[in-house]
Amino acid sequence: MLTYPLTSRISTGVKGLDEMIEGGLIPGRVYLVTGPPGSGKTTLSLQFLVEGAREGEKGLYVSLIQKPEDVVRDMERYEPGIIPYVQSRKILLYDLGPILWRESSKAPTWRSVLSRIREVAEAAKITRLVIDPLTAIGFPDTFPAEKRTELARFIRNIEELGITAILVDEMTEMDRYREEHYLVSGIIMMHYFMHGNRMIRAIQVLKMRGTRHDTDMKAMEFSNDGIVVLNRSPFEGMEK
Repeated sequence: MLTYPLTSRISTGVKGLDEMIEGGLIPGRVYLVTGPPGSGKTTLSLQFLVEGAREGEKGLYVSLIQKPEDVVRDMERYEPGIIPYVQSRKILLYDLGPILWRESSKAPTWRSVLSRIREVAEAAKITRLVIDPLTAIGFPDTFPAEKRTELARFIRNIEELGITAILVDEMTEMDRYREEHYLVSGIIMMHYFMHGNRMIRAIQVLKMRGTRHDTDMKAMEFSNDGIVVLNRSPFEGMEK
């Protein structure tokens, strides 16, 4: 198990986001990136892996639904490019969904996902991890206590590997919180809403343990560098 000083921080790779969380994420913890479909969750998560690769870390992208090669192709337009890091195996792609589907007709479980991730992480010395999407991992809603226990065990095991992880989560009910929101060390929420005929995008840090974080909603945009967080309100300049 790796340990880090409390003052240690690693960059998210997203311009403007580190400034909202005292310079970056505390390493060795598990974070949640959540929001509605198309809000930029996967893009932000892959920027996190690219930043790690630039700093000499090894990252693992675990896909439970979409082909990871398609996700990487969608990232080609951004700088710095992700493909050289994939080709040099500084970022590993793990198409885990189909593997688990062959083993069982049911949705993947926390235990099955953890077992596979542990094998790869220990062999490749992974320090940054993305699991996309969290909602593909099944657990009956009729057993909330058991789900909380399994998820807590999953998070604890990831942290004991010394890995900084981002769990990508679909959240369509903005006023409904689930077990994962309480158990992770931090929550970054992506927003979008319409103003007239224009889509407004925003980001918000709802929770960040051990960090004096900016909780205000900030405007964000997709640029040639990927997601960029702007130091202003998304409502700035709107007509009343």
